[in-house]
Amino acid sequence: MNRTLITAAFALVLGLAVTPAFAGGYVVNGHTASRAETQFLASYGVQPGSWKVDGYGISPAVQQSPPTTPANAQNCRYVLDVLLCD
Repeated sequence: MNRTLITAAFALVLGLAVTPAFAGGYVVNGHTASRAETQFLASYGVQPGSWKVDGYGISPAVQQSPPTTPANAQNCRYVLDVLLCD
């Protein structure tokens, strides 16, 4: 019984000691992951990287640039099925 408790305690300490080593590799919702977030992601087997964690679950954080309009784009609209451009 004592051997089992010692083994369990050793495994717990080893797990807590190893998990923070990956903390620098995790980014959660745009900030560096805390120790609790790192342990949470590691418990689900998530690889280090940039992640979004919300009520829907864990997903890769995708950074999208805002759409840009070309410099020579005209402001056009339809009025009574007639195309009008400025």
